[in-house]
Amino acid sequence: MCLDKLKNKHVVAALFDNTSYRYRIPSAASLTVEASLVLPVFLFAVLTIAYLGLVVKTQDEVRHAMCRTVSEASAEVGAGMTAQAKSMVYYRAKLAAYLEDTSLTTTLIGSSFLKENDEIDLVVSYTTSIPFSIFNFLRPRFQERIHSRAFVGMDTRAKEEEEDDAIVYVTPTGRVYHRDKNCTYLKLTVSQLLYGDIDHIRNSSGGKYKPCHRCASGIKPGADSPVWITNYGDRYHTSRSCSEIKRTIQEILLSEVGNRSPCSKCG
Repeated sequence: MCLDKLKNKHVVAALFDNTSYRYRIPSAASLTVEASLVLPVFLFAVLTIAYLGLVVKTQDEVRHAMCRTVSEASAEVGAGMTAQAKSMVYYRAKLAAYLEDTSLTTTLIGSSFLKENDEIDLVVSYTTSIPFSIFNFLRPRFQERIHSRAFVGMDTRAKEEEEDDAIVYVTPTGRVYHRDKNCTYLKLTVSQLLYGDIDHIRNSSGGKYKPCHRCASGIKPGADSPVWITNYGDRYHTSRSCSEIKRTIQEILLSEVGNRSPCSKCG
């Protein structure tokens, strides 16, 4: 009887061990199945993020190439090379030279060059392939556009009109016109000295001072008599209140200067 009980205990223990063994096998298998499902999804997500980064990089390269192309085309139009800046071949060659990704296929459908108001409208379409062989039939298409006006030089007519309307400054008896109201040739500096020293003084041009035709004509002052001179004049004056010393400045338009020549200092 005791022997039979002992055998029954061993049988139950063996069954328990087998049962626990059978339950351990499905647990390990479930982990393997989950890993086989999650890993591809994780790899796909990583590759997708990498692909999006590649798309952004490609967009930046295309925009940079377009900006350089339009800028150079605009400058060449200003230099007189308008004919080549109207050619589609010109823009294709420029883009190909500046694109780092030489395998990129681009089209310029929808672009227009110097057709209206000297404007350059560059439209570049391109496609990128998805880096997964099973999705090769999917090729996303992108489009970039730059619109700019070509440089055609300065509007010289408007500049000439502006010049004609410019204000200049003259004196009633002067033979020149001045652009600066504070020109030293307009603002006279009056100095007093003795007539006896006048022969030793020279004006700004290196010439001698002559008698003023208004206040000193026919008059020979004494050696100790005061006379007045100006820094840029060529006459001496026996009266400080002489009208030739008091300069009247007038404002006129440049178109009204007549035969007056520009001032050598400010004109």
